[in-house]
Amino acid sequence: MKKIMKALIKLPALAVLVIASVGNAATPNPFDWQTVPKKDDQITMRLAHSLNMEWSSQTVALKRFAELVAIYSDNRIRPVIFPGSQLGGEKEMLQQARQGVIQVTIPATNNMAQVAPSLNVLLLPYLTQSTEESNYLLDKITPTLVPRVIKESGVRIVGWENTGWRHFFYNAPEAIEKPADLAPLKMRVPPNAIMLGTYKSWNASPAPIAWNELYSALQQGVVEGGDSPVSDIIGMKFDEVISRITRLHYTILTHPIVVSERWFQSLDEDLQKVVLRAGRETTEYVRWWQPQDEARWWEKAEEAGVEITDIEDETPWAEKARASWPNYYHLIGKDGEQLTKTATDILESFKASQQ
Repeated sequence: MKKIMKALIKLPALAVLVIASVGNAATPNPFDWQTVPKKDDQITMRLAHSLNMEWSSQTVALKRFAELVAIYSDNRIRPVIFPGSQLGGEKEMLQQARQGVIQVTIPATNNMAQVAPSLNVLLLPYLTQSTEESNYLLDKITPTLVPRVIKESGVRIVGWENTGWRHFFYNAPEAIEKPADLAPLKMRVPPNAIMLGTYKSWNASPAPIAWNELYSALQQGVVEGGDSPVSDIIGMKFDEVISRITRLHYTILTHPIVVSERWFQSLDEDLQKVVLRAGRETTEYVRWWQPQDEARWWEKAEEAGVEITDIEDETPWAEKARASWPNYYHLIGKDGEQLTKTATDILESFKASQQ
């Protein structure tokens, strides 16, 4: 200690000031959106979701949304986050949001479609084949979906999270490259009729196993694989029990940020604008953040020794999957075919604008 003090005495005053500043840099900010002093008239905004991992894009999106609402409301709204399914599964949290017990949640689109069937239009296989197309479609079709989803489920879509494309992850002696390669494999698929039907269109054997049971199912050979974005594949440590990933673009995993319509209508107009602004800006933030984050997960997959295959031509996959669309129109609603046409018209306009 004496040697250090002697050395400091010999240093110029400016150098000592720099060292002191570096030490102070480690001191945490005493106030952020979670720790600012409470106010007597604050409105509590309870946000609940199913994951408890800081690395997940759902966590990132919900925290960003909460922070923006706190900032733009000047602390009139105080967010409180309940992660890790503390308040139930996604279906239960949606029901609580409908009732106004919680104010915000972020379910997977394929799960929310069980109570808001209009969202099934977004699950049609090969509806979009690039992230740019998907983002454009969401921006343009969300104003159409919002009133439908409010009527169906009692919640309002205010923003979107994008986790990434769902890729095959599996154990097999050879890589999946064409639909016939799926035949000998049993693949876990979420319990959504369109997603299950998509696998059947490829003559595959889908198994609707719960997400929290998938690791053990893979470990025990109950299923050979499933599909999910790379962040979930590696983040959930599936690389410990699978050996391959095949990249394709049949559907993208998104999560709408939804707020209780009952709660939203109870807010003053200025606070409603705050919530909508926070939703828009969270959507843009996630679209900037997600590709950068995804790149590191692909690096981790390679470091883990997972064999990665790219399908050069997805036409055979798309043709078989898209041929089954008419089977799903009734799952979207009485006007399912028309809503599908609305979506495809939007995408045609996007493609035309890119030429």
